[in-house]
Amino acid sequence: PNNRNDLLKEALTYLSDATGKLAITPETVNYALSNSDMVATWPTDTKEGWWRYRLKGSTLLGHDPAEPLKQPVCAEQVKSFYQQWYTPDAMTLIVVGNEDSRAVIEQINKAFGDLKGKRETPAPVPTLSPLRPETVSIMTDTVRQDRLSMMWDTAWQPIRESSALLRYWRADLAREALFWHVQQTLSKNNVKDIGLGFDCRVLFQRAQCAINVESPGDKLNANLGVVAKELAKVRKEGLSEEEFNALVAQKSLELQKLFATYARADTDILISQRIRSLQNQVVDIAPEQYQKLRQDFLNGLTVEMLNQDLRQQLSQDMALILLQPKGEPEYDMKELKATWNA
Repeated sequence: PNNRNDLLKEALTYLSDATGKLAITPETVNYALSNSDMVATWPTDTKEGWWRYRLKGSTLLGHDPAEPLKQPVCAEQVKSFYQQWYTPDAMTLIVVGNEDSRAVIEQINKAFGDLKGKRETPAPVPTLSPLRPETVSIMTDTVRQDRLSMMWDTAWQPIRESSALLRYWRADLAREALFWHVQQTLSKNNVKDIGLGFDCRVLFQRAQCAINVESPGDKLNANLGVVAKELAKVRKEGLSEEEFNALVAQKSLELQKLFATYARADTDILISQRIRSLQNQVVDIAPEQYQKLRQDFLNGLTVEMLNQDLRQQLSQDMALILLQPKGEPEYDMKELKATWNA
C-alpha cells in the first residue's frame, strides 16, 4: 500500500501466499465464479471495431481475454495451468518507496525463498502483425465525431544499451517536434474545427504512431489537406534552426527539474513506468545516470540529425484510419485518399 512501510512485511507474505501457495479446489473455483470479475482488459472493449481490425493476421486473434468462461470450470485444469505458468522463476516483484534495500531483500528472501516450481516451456510471445498501409473506415462507439488517424508502425527494438536508447530518444524528439510544429502552424493559420492529437505506443512488439485529426465530417477533407500539406513541407524542408533551439532549450529545462519531478511522483506512477519498461524490454536506469546520458544527448544533437530522423519517419507508408460514430453515413474514403496523395 502507498506510503505504508509498516505493512510491507504483511504485503510480501500475502503476495507469496497468493502466487506460490494458492489452493485451487472446486470450492475456491466456485467462490471465484460467484464474485464479480475484477480482471481488466486493454482495450476495455475487446470487440471494438478498430481493435478487431488491428488484430488481423495476429496470433492474438484466438485469445480474447474478455471471452466468457466455458462452463463447467474444471478445478484440476485450472490447477495444472497455474502450476505450469505461475512459477516463481518467471515472476517479477517491484517494490517502490523509501526503503532500506538490504532489509527489503532479506524480507523478500524469507517470504519467497521456499516457493517451488520452474518454467519448462517458454511462454509464447504475443505479436501484432505489421500495420497495413490501407485506407479504412470503421464504425465505432468510441468516438463522438469523425477521427482520422495517419498511422505508421515499425518492429519494436528492445532498449538494452545506450546506443539503442539514444536512437529512441532521437526518434521520439523528432515526433514531438513534428507535432509541436504542425500544431503551431494550424494555430497561426487560424484553422477552425480541428482537434489535433499525437499518439505513440508500443503494442505487442510493434511501435505504433498516429497523428489524429478530429473534425466535423463536412470539414474533414479540407482539414486533412492542411495537415498533409504541412507534413509534406516538413519532410522536404525540415525544422528551422529556431524551432530546434527552442525545443532543445525546453527539454534541457525539463531535465534540470528531473529530481524535483521524481520526488513528487506517486509510487503507483513509478510502478506503472517500471512495468511498462519491463513489458517493452527497456533497461532500468538510475535518475543520476539518466540525467547525464540525456544531457549529453541534448548537447550533441543537431538540427540536421533531427531533420534526418523526421524525413525517415515521414517517408514511411502510412495507413489512413477513419473512426466514425455508429449511425453516420459512411465517408467516401477515396476522396480522403486522393487528398492525402495530392
